[in-house]
Amino acid sequence: MNRAQSILVLVLCLATNSHVWAATPPALEPAEVDAVVDKLVADLDDYVFPDVAKNVQSELQSHRGDYRAIVSPTALADRLTADMRAVGHDKHLAVSFGEELGVRKTPTPDEQQQAHNYDTAMGHGLRSVRRLPGNVGYLDLAYFSPDPDAGAELAAAMQLVSGCSALIIDLRRNGGGSGGSANTLLSYFFSEEVQLPSAIEKDDGRTVERQHWTSPYVAGPRFLTRTVYVLVGPHTHSAAELFAYVLKTTHRGVIVGEPTSGDATSSNGELDLGYGFTAFIANGQIISPITHTNWLNAGVQPDIATSSGLELTTAYKMALDGVAVATMSADLVKERAKASADPAAALAEELTDFPTGEAAPQAAAR
Repeated sequence: MNRAQSILVLVLCLATNSHVWAATPPALEPAEVDAVVDKLVADLDDYVFPDVAKNVQSELQSHRGDYRAIVSPTALADRLTADMRAVGHDKHLAVSFGEELGVRKTPTPDEQQQAHNYDTAMGHGLRSVRRLPGNVGYLDLAYFSPDPDAGAELAAAMQLVSGCSALIIDLRRNGGGSGGSANTLLSYFFSEEVQLPSAIEKDDGRTVERQHWTSPYVAGPRFLTRTVYVLVGPHTHSAAELFAYVLKTTHRGVIVGEPTSGDATSSNGELDLGYGFTAFIANGQIISPITHTNWLNAGVQPDIATSSGLELTTAYKMALDGVAVATMSADLVKERAKASADPAAALAEELTDFPTGEAAPQAAAR
């Protein structure tokens, strides 16, 4: 994957900024505040929705006096973010101080190395991958990593579940990340190249369409014909929503859970505002070649709606019920029958505490 690819980012936080302060940062001077706000207002010219950009710019200009009275950099970043989102209603509008929300357009070599080290320590976003009783695969992703080595990590995970009769992909706590990485994983579920949603971007006053396709090559076996279940909810953001939306609109997967957060805008990196501040401003939106629209604000709607905490059990039961027993050995038939008789109990035997009130797989050894 290429760091210059369009990136969908919301919650993914990579501590790659050189302005991380070991102690309390120095108080801001009014002139410094003005410079940061001036740059932010100017950068909003490339926001994907021009009318909204004008409203956000006016909102920022109207609070100049309030901003000058703020001496804490983190407080100013929080206030600017809140004011932009109050008018723009887009979580892809944000200001940060001392740490980055995502991948910068022009990171330094040291920043790249630090981001790579962080990503490696985080398993490139893979929380867990394992085989559940009844031969159902389970993959839990915290985010879609922009790191070049993420593809190898995804390939290893897909190799582990390649023999499973069905696959559950858990995106309920996925904060987004790299659209390129999401596209890489999507490529495992199609036998031929498929056109994916494009990023329609504003770039220096021009409108540019960046098309994306599944890869003609993947490392290891593809996961074809067998059913894929995708768990989603209100904490499923951005690139994770893209992933679910593609499987839903191509009828390649079954989406289970609650509507996602509704973040369908994109950016190709953060912008430097000076004095340790950076801004994330969406300069594009995602458009599906199938629906000719996206999931902005409405979220990706599940095929099977469930209450929070029941998504995994619901998908697991569906996966068990959909397995063709005739293709199984006697041992597998027995294992499936036991799990199918009480899916919740089967999961309870395998899994540990889960924040939503449901169990979640322990991390498999990588």
